[in-house]
Amino acid sequence: MKNLITIIAVLTITFTSAFATTTPETLISTTDVEVVTVGTSDIFTTADFDAATDNLNFTTNDNISVIQIFNAEGNLEFSLPVMSDNVKINKNLFGEGTYQLGFILEGQSQMHSTSVTVK
Repeated sequence: MKNLITIIAVLTITFTSAFATTTPETLISTTDVEVVTVGTSDIFTTADFDAATDNLNFTTNDNISVIQIFNAEGNLEFSLPVMSDNVKINKNLFGEGTYQLGFILEGQSQMHSTSVTVK
């Protein structure tokens, strides 16, 4: 019985760590701004920064219902309803520093996060 419990515990820990580890992926990297995924990046079709308009442009596979913007302390600063698969966020919403963008897609409760660093 002790061996069975040990095997179950080891398998549980192994599977939990295998699914929990994700490699951050850089979506946008310019001299002005850097956007890195915190979780999965497969929701994004495209992501870029338009320096002429200072807009962060995101296109997703599914419609985004809400984008939440958190400051470096994790406090919610903005909650923006989108209802589209294409969104533009102007850099002037952010001060210099690091922020989190939380994308909630239609029909999902999971938030997909990115880290935004404004230089």
